[in-house]
Amino acid sequence: MHSDLIINVGCIKDVPVERQLRLFAETGFNGVFFDWSRDRMPDPFVPVARRLGLRVQSLHAPFYGMDDVWHDGGEDKARLMLDDLLACVDSCAACQVPLMICHCIIGMDNHSPNALGLARLQPVVEYAARFGVTIAFENTEGEEYLAAVLARFGGMPNVGFCLDTGHEMCYNERRDLLARYGKYLVSTHLNDNLGRTGEEITFFDDSHMLPFDGTADWNRIAGRLHDCGFDGDLTYEFVRGNRPHRHTNDRYLAMSDEEYVRLAFERCERFRRIFDGS
Repeated sequence: MHSDLIINVGCIKDVPVERQLRLFAETGFNGVFFDWSRDRMPDPFVPVARRLGLRVQSLHAPFYGMDDVWHDGGEDKARLMLDDLLACVDSCAACQVPLMICHCIIGMDNHSPNALGLARLQPVVEYAARFGVTIAFENTEGEEYLAAVLARFGGMPNVGFCLDTGHEMCYNERRDLLARYGKYLVSTHLNDNLGRTGEEITFFDDSHMLPFDGTADWNRIAGRLHDCGFDGDLTYEFVRGNRPHRHTNDRYLAMSDEEYVRLAFERCERFRRIFDGS
């Protein structure tokens, strides 16, 4: 087994997409995933990636507004978010990208999944199934929402789980989510951070550092992935810059684009060796 290495387009902020794709291909990555939004459609860049030999592993659906899907603050606001999810499915289908990553919630104070939110998500899941698109729901803030979504839709063949290792450390307080949801695992967002650093869970801790620069136990992550039978791509999600008022990523900002991508590849390859040898 030799898993492909996938990296997120946009990890090098303010660098043209074509340049990022070329750097990723030249450095040795096997594929990429794109964030999707109406004002930054990835569709034109998918053929560019493929011409460079990069597989497009997934599109990441927008997530600002996911709380509106669950909480009855107005049907119009919920409809806007759901329409974005449906449009992201359309892009997956049009670009022949088989996987869409979707957050279940946004917000640190939300802990009440409900029948209303599940009913609103049902047509999105069914719509994706019509086009052969799998939706992988990601662990973020509010594990209760992930649990509710997988309990409701996890038996459908086009629904799975995307493990974000950094979110698990800082948002989920290092609970072993693979032990709970590993049977649904179809994708990863691998990244590092320092865990929860204050009294409260905060977005500022979600630094998306390169592997081995934070406090993640990468040997244990590899073992946990194997324990649940995962043998897919090793997909990484990095952020080169700092979160507000933090300096965890200063080292990356001091590097050239080429140096940062090369270091990212070296760290991804280092974890692949651990994973392949587990």
